[in-house]
Amino acid sequence: MVKGFNTMGLVSNDVIGKSYGNEGIPVIKLQLDNTARPTLLVVAGIDGKHPAGTLSALQLTKNLLTLPADSLRSILQHKSIWILPLANPDAYKRNSASQNWISGNARQIDNDRDGRIDEDSPKDLNGDGVIAQMRIQSAVGDYTLHKTHSDILVQADRSRGQIGSYLILPEGEDQDFDGKYGEDGASGVNIDRNFTFDYPAFMPESGDYAASEPETRALIDFVFENPQIASVIHFGLNNNLSEPEKSDGRSSNQRIVKSWSASDAEVSKYISSIYKDITKSLGEATKMPAQSGNFTNTAYYHLGKFSFATPVWWPSVVDSAKNVAKASGDANETFYSWVKQNNVQGAILPWQKVNHPNFPNQQVEVGGVVEAFKNNPPVEYLEPAVKLHTDFVVKVVENMAKLVFDAPKVTALGNDIYRVELSVMNVGMMPTYPELADRIRYVSRFKTVCDLAGNQQFLSGKRLQLYPSLAGAASQTFSWLIKGKGTVKIKAGCPTSGEQMLEVKL
Repeated sequence: MVKGFNTMGLVSNDVIGKSYGNEGIPVIKLQLDNTARPTLLVVAGIDGKHPAGTLSALQLTKNLLTLPADSLRSILQHKSIWILPLANPDAYKRNSASQNWISGNARQIDNDRDGRIDEDSPKDLNGDGVIAQMRIQSAVGDYTLHKTHSDILVQADRSRGQIGSYLILPEGEDQDFDGKYGEDGASGVNIDRNFTFDYPAFMPESGDYAASEPETRALIDFVFENPQIASVIHFGLNNNLSEPEKSDGRSSNQRIVKSWSASDAEVSKYISSIYKDITKSLGEATKMPAQSGNFTNTAYYHLGKFSFATPVWWPSVVDSAKNVAKASGDANETFYSWVKQNNVQGAILPWQKVNHPNFPNQQVEVGGVVEAFKNNPPVEYLEPAVKLHTDFVVKVVENMAKLVFDAPKVTALGNDIYRVELSVMNVGMMPTYPELADRIRYVSRFKTVCDLAGNQQFLSGKRLQLYPSLAGAASQTFSWLIKGKGTVKIKAGCPTSGEQMLEVKL
């Protein structure tokens, strides 16, 4: 249970599987009881370099549990919210004891494919406990000093006549003499490159094959085994909320679909508009396209769920005149300005000379930008961002599909023949499930099941009928022509929007 909160019996904890390092993968379920209701799944902690996602997911849980009791129970009356805060516990456990954060799990892998494992890890050359950057003064370098930030190097712009004077590399040594630095350390498999959609075979940290890792399979199996999961929000290192998904007619109709369908893209556009309105005080979000093999795309294309992703926090600079957050078109420039404006300690380090065995006759210095800060600020910066994302999560739940059924209409046609009509309306603004899901055979489709008494028979209609996804704010009427008196039982709906059982006496 989440300690320190009056959970009112609304919270249950479970473990969906084990990591490669035999750590439990937890899930927190906010629900009234064990009845399956349409569910929003929030997932975080897939990439080990984003502990801010895990902290945000836990804070989200606390924020939801501190909502007024009546408000929370109203939200959970027809829906459930499940939060999986740490999909890659191996990385979190390892990185919490180190300043050198690594994406992957506990598996040892040969990233540079030279037949050796972990032989060229990043190395702390100046003993400050941080892996930063390394700059080497060189006539063939293509980096120069930033015009306003003296501890930052930027690539020289040849079109403006700039000449570089530094090489820039990750802090470390070339311990295997292959010309690369820190490219094969104890990195493990990055779970967010191991999922099945657009899997990046033979790429560093992607694993031996798609879904090779127990963490990947545990998460996929968990979604398979819970068809009531309707939508997914990923707190991770990609973002399709600030800029919604778009539809490409050609790509969305190929055998291997690589674009959201037109109607699903409209849903993405609608949810994105809600997101941007709620988070506008945070400034313009950093553009973070999804990498191959990531969870967000797999959740949509292979699991048939509406799938959204956000880093939760991004650097922004406050315009003191207007007292609003803003961001430049260059994410790096925004980060530099954010560090300077807020005097964030440890994010950009002063350069310190070191003796380097690979560059015995050159000036080598260690310092510059510490990459981890770009997506993981001090905790006090996360809290206001998570509060806004809590509001967003509530809005998504409110907009998820919800079916309302009219009382069945029975018309007697004579000779014990009856027409039974059932009308249903989706009062949510989101469809019952993505349009793409109708092409995925294992996704539970919208259906009606009409069971007759022993003396009855269908003259029109069938016992089981499948229908396409029902759009938001749309309605549909089902009808059967039945001969014979008795009780008819009709079950209608689908797991992602709710199902209802009705009895009709003829």
